[in-house]
Amino acid sequence: MAFDYEDIEKRFDCACKNAVNELSNQYKSVYLEGGPGKLGAFLELIQLQFDQVEATFVRENELHANPEALKRIKAIAKGYARNCLDEYGKISI
Repeated sequence: MAFDYEDIEKRFDCACKNAVNELSNQYKSVYLEGGPGKLGAFLELIQLQFDQVEATFVRENELHANPEALKRIKAIAKGYARNCLDEYGKISI
């Protein structure tokens, strides 16, 4: 039986979109009015959030022994994290 990488990618993409929504809500409720110190903390939170989403997804889907799946998951997470950092990094205080 062949491994369905497309399905894994779609499901992980959904997990990353959920993370983006959570980060957006956290930014609006906690970090928006906090000044430069809060923005710096939020930018760090972005990376931590995607690291956690990746680790949870890999564990729940038992992907530890599948290097190709891990490679694809890491690439998706990196893309989402980079986009978030770029987007929020443009905010000027």
